[in-house]
Amino acid sequence: MKDPGRLTLEEKVGQLFFLGFAGPEPDRETRELLDVIRPGGIVLSQRNIETFEQTIRLTASFAEDRDMPGLVAVHQEGGAADRLKQLFAPLPALSEVASGGTLQLRQTARIIGAELAAAGFNTLFGPLLDLAVPGSILRERALAATPASVTRLAKAFIEEVTQHGIFACAKHFPGMGAAQRDPHFVLPHIEKPRKLLLMEDVPPFVNVFGSVSMVMVGHAHYTTLGETKPTPASLSTRIVDGLLRRKLGYTGIIITDDMTMGAFSSLGLAAGRFLEAFEAGNDMMLFSQTTPLVEEGFQAIVHAAKKSAVLRARIDASVQRILSLKLRIQPAIQNRSYARTRVLRHIEKLSPHLTRTLS
Repeated sequence: MKDPGRLTLEEKVGQLFFLGFAGPEPDRETRELLDVIRPGGIVLSQRNIETFEQTIRLTASFAEDRDMPGLVAVHQEGGAADRLKQLFAPLPALSEVASGGTLQLRQTARIIGAELAAAGFNTLFGPLLDLAVPGSILRERALAATPASVTRLAKAFIEEVTQHGIFACAKHFPGMGAAQRDPHFVLPHIEKPRKLLLMEDVPPFVNVFGSVSMVMVGHAHYTTLGETKPTPASLSTRIVDGLLRRKLGYTGIIITDDMTMGAFSSLGLAAGRFLEAFEAGNDMMLFSQTTPLVEEGFQAIVHAAKKSAVLRARIDASVQRILSLKLRIQPAIQNRSYARTRVLRHIEKLSPHLTRTLS
C-alpha cells in the first residue's frame, strides 16, 4: 500500500468517500469519476451483482489494488435484505434467526462471513443495533428489544464474521429504535428523552466498540440531544464528534449512513453537504451513487482544506484511521469456487433446522 506520508491532498480526501454505482461494472463516466476521486471504499448492492464470477471480478478490481486497496462493502441482513442470494442461496432475515437464540445467529453469521469472503468483500455494513420496540420502522430488522439482548447477539454475530476477515460496521448510531418513519424517504424525528437514549439505545454501540471497525451514524433528528432544527444525526457535531467521539471515546472509523436517502437529501443536496458531514466528525461519507455532485463535493473539501490547517489535520487523522484498517485487509481466498461450494453446503445443512425453529 502507498506510504501515507506520500499521499497528495487529493488522494487523502478521496479516502473519505465511500461510493456506489449502477450496473454490474462501472461505465465510462463512472470509471472516470472514480479515477478522479479514488474513493476509500465502494459499496455494492443487488444492482451490481449478477453472477458469482462477475462479482468476484468486480470486488477484486477495488479490493486488490496494490497502491491503495479499497474497502468493499455490502449491506447483508438476510431476508428481504439478502443481497447475495443469487450467488449462494437465500438466508432468512437476521431478526428471525435471532429469535431462535445466540447459537442459530452464530451459525448464520458464520455463513454470512464465509459468503462475503468468498465473493471478495472485506466490509459488512452491519450488524444493526437498533432496538426492536413497538411502532419502530426498524422493528422487523432489529435483533432484539433490550440493550442486553442486542449486545449479546451483536457480539456473537461480530465475532463470527470477523473470523472470516470481514470488518463489521455497527449501525445506526445513536440508535433508531424509536423511529416511526422510514429514513429512506423522510427524516424521522425522535423525541425520546436524552436519559433513556443514553441508557437504552446507546449502550449496545458502546459495548461493541472494541470489536467493530466502524460505526455508522443514522439519519434521524434527535430533539433531546441538542438539535432544535431538523438536523440528521449524521450532520450533528454534537452527536458525531461530541457524543460518539469525545464523550463515549470511540476511536474507530465513523461513517455516515447513505447520503442519498430521503432523510438526508430532503434537506437539500449540495456539494457543501459532504464538507458539512466531515466537519461534523465523520471520517467517511457514504453516497451510493456516482454523480457530478460527488466530484463537486470532493473538490469542495480539497478547496477548503487548502485554506485551513485545522481541516488538513482533521483529514490526516481520518485518513490514518482508514489506512490503519486497510493494513488489516486479508489476502483474497485463492479457490473461490470451492469456498462457494462450502457455503452452499452449510446453508443446506442449516436450512431445515432454521425452518423448524422459525415455524
